[in-house]
Amino acid sequence: MYTTGDPADRDVAPRGPGLVLMGGGAEVDAAFDWWVPLVAGGDVVVLRASGADGYNDYLFEDIGGVDSVETLMVDTRAEADDAWVAERVRRAEGIFIAGGDQWDYARDWSGSALTAALADAWARGAVLGGTSAGLAMLGERAFTAERGTVTSAEALADPYDRDVTLGAGLVALAPLAGVVTDSHVRQRDRVGRLVAFVARLATDGGGGATPVGLGLDEETALVIGPDGAGRVMGEGAVRVVTAPAAPEVCAPGEALGWSAVAVVVYEDGDELMFPGALGGGVASWFAAEGGALVAREAPPAD
Repeated sequence: MYTTGDPADRDVAPRGPGLVLMGGGAEVDAAFDWWVPLVAGGDVVVLRASGADGYNDYLFEDIGGVDSVETLMVDTRAEADDAWVAERVRRAEGIFIAGGDQWDYARDWSGSALTAALADAWARGAVLGGTSAGLAMLGERAFTAERGTVTSAEALADPYDRDVTLGAGLVALAPLAGVVTDSHVRQRDRVGRLVAFVARLATDGGGGATPVGLGLDEETALVIGPDGAGRVMGEGAVRVVTAPAAPEVCAPGEALGWSAVAVVVYEDGDELMFPGALGGGVASWFAAEGGALVAREAPPAD
């Protein structure tokens, strides 16, 4: 545990709930500036399974507006079920999940006292956020990286490849219903694998919300307020992947076949509404065929 500021809990009412989603790389200062009034001068908890206290001085001194910043290293199941850890999270006004390896979070945190505390914090109006691996685990569905990473080419060649490990996110958040997230999208050429993730969700079903892929570039943030209004901040883009119909071919051992997939790009200042990631952006249309994404014209309107 690393604490900067007053270690005692400050009993204030947060003004959320809200979300601060980041795509990795350098933090987006404007997104943390955005959360300051929602945190309401309260306490921030940073969660991670590796690393140290790199966020403490940044959030307490450079961003400011909070009573304390406490980094909790939660790298075992026992720690994720520890009552003291859960209480620190439950009473926080801002909670941010650092980057790292999302399998650490999926394996050790899922279904724990920690994730129950995240849900309680959200219900009382706290702001939740995450970057890179932390972002990956905040959607309703998540790429867990249980077997390591997977490339776009591998996922498009076989959406049921053994490395395409999809599971539940850490906590159910109404704005992200039906959403699977991804980070480092432009920098690591991940649009194709995000399309494959959405195809899997559309095929496997589950009776929930229509699946949506939400991919963030590095140095890019998406903030979502209590009313569901989202805004893009930073140097890169947010990509929203949807489709008007389920894939034609999505089966183990076969290349993804999907004749119409929409990718909408949103940049700094653009707005979306959640749930659904609805906005005024213009879609670029693609087909998934032969293990690749191919640009195509928009499908005819019904």
